[in-house]
Amino acid sequence: MNKFSESHDSEDFDEGTFQKSKQSERRQAYFFLILGGLVFLDSGSPIPIPLTGLPSVLLGLAIMAYGWSQWRSYQRLPLHEAIQLGRVQGGRLSRTDLFLKLRLSAEKTDELLDLLIQKGFLERIDEDLPPENEPVYRLLS
Repeated sequence: MNKFSESHDSEDFDEGTFQKSKQSERRQAYFFLILGGLVFLDSGSPIPIPLTGLPSVLLGLAIMAYGWSQWRSYQRLPLHEAIQLGRVQGGRLSRTDLFLKLRLSAEKTDELLDLLIQKGFLERIDEDLPPENEPVYRLLS
């Protein structure tokens, strides 16, 4: 295997890995938001955590901030993954591809398509399609 094919293989879209990373981000977000909230609420009492006062408040807020950053990461639109998916599919994407492969809601799928078009990564292939046909987009980069 040559160097080019190895680097190309590493850029292919892997649906399983993507879904596992999203689940991990969501789990971490919930865990750290709840843990930070509990530490913050316990800051006035030495039971069950002996840390009280300002250090406990700061620790609780820091843990909650990390949880919030994980939640924002979980909610972020997967631009990079959509581009990888388009490359794997020969430079063509449809709304259904994004919806099913990335497991997004209908609203998030539309937002992602709009953002990809706005940033110049996609263009619609055929503008004169009947309403019953789904538009297909071509990857530009």
